[in-house]
Amino acid sequence: MPKKLTELQKREISKSFMDGTEVKRISEIYNFSTQTIIKQLKSIFGEEKYKDLKNVNLLKNQKSKKRLQRADASKKHKKSIEKSSNDKIKIKKNENTNIESISIDNKDTFVEIIPLNDGVDLDKRKDMSTIPILDFELPQVVYMIIDKKIELDPRRLKEFPEWDFMPEDDLMRLTLEIYQDKKKAQNVCSNNQKLIKIPNSKVFLLVAEILKEKGISRIIYKDSLLSL
Repeated sequence: MPKKLTELQKREISKSFMDGTEVKRISEIYNFSTQTIIKQLKSIFGEEKYKDLKNVNLLKNQKSKKRLQRADASKKHKKSIEKSSNDKIKIKKNENTNIESISIDNKDTFVEIIPLNDGVDLDKRKDMSTIPILDFELPQVVYMIIDKKIELDPRRLKEFPEWDFMPEDDLMRLTLEIYQDKKKAQNVCSNNQKLIKIPNSKVFLLVAEILKEKGISRIIYKDSLLSL
C-alpha cells in the first residue's frame, strides 16, 4: 500500500467526493484507510467546507437510497400483480372419474365440482368426527360399567365395530363407554362387571386429566365419540 497520495489521486479523490461518493467507497477504490482519505479531504477543502460537502453528500445518498427502494418496491408490486393475473387453477383428470382438466384464469370465475361418492358409505360415516367433551352437553345422570373390583374397565376403540372406519391411531385409543339408559347398560353388563350410577356427568370434566394420565382419551356416548 503506498504511503502517500499522488497529486493526481488527490484531484480524483476531491472530484469523487464533490460528486457524492462516500468516503468509505473512495478508500476502497484507492486502497487507503478512511482516516487517510478524510485527512486529505480536509487538507484540500478545509475543515468547514469538508463538513458542508459531507452533509450535502449524506442528503444526496439518502435520497438516492429512497429512490432505489421505491423503484424496487414498485418492481416487486408489478411482479406480484403479473403473477396473480397469470395464476391458474388446474385439476388433473382422474382416471376413475369423468372430471376433465380445468383451467381458471379469472379470479371471479367459480367452478362447482360434484363430490365423489363412489365407494363411500355415507350412512355409516355420518358426521363421525371426534367432539371435544367441553363442547358436548351430556345428560345430568349417566351410567358406566366397571369391573367388580370397582376399577375402570376401558377398552380399545377398535373393539367397537361401529367405529372400525376410524384411523389406526384412533382405534388404539383407550375408551370408556357411558350410557343414559340404565336398562340398556344392564343388558350389556356381564357377570364380571358392575353398573354404577354417575349423578353428575360433569365429573368427567373434572377428572379428564386423571383419565388421560391413565391413557384414556375417548368416551363413547350413544353415536358420539368424545375427546377428553
